Amino acid sequence: MVTAAEVTAGLAAAEAIVSAIVKVAPAIEQGVVSSIPYVQAIAGLIRGSNATAEEIDAVLARINAEADLFLSPLPPDDGTTTT
Repeated sequence: MVTAAEVTAGLAAAEAIVSAIVKVAPAIEQGVVSSIPYVQAIAGLIRGSNATAEEIDAVLARINAEADLFLSPLPPDDGTTTT
C-alpha cells in the first residue's frame, strides 16, 4: 500500500519535473522555430530541387553557424533578467 508520504514525495517530484520543463520550454520552442527554414532547405535538397553545390554549401554553412550560436555558452547572469 502506498503511504501518504510516498504520494507527497511523488507529487513533489512531478512538480519539480514540470517546473523544469516550463522553464526551458521557451528556449526549446525558439530553437524549433528558428530551425524551420533549415529543415525546409534540407527537405528541398533531399527532394532534388536542382540545388547546386554552392547552394548546398551555403545551407550547410548557415546550419553550422546557427548550431555554433546555439551551443555557445550563455553570458554570466548579471541579475537583471528574470524568468
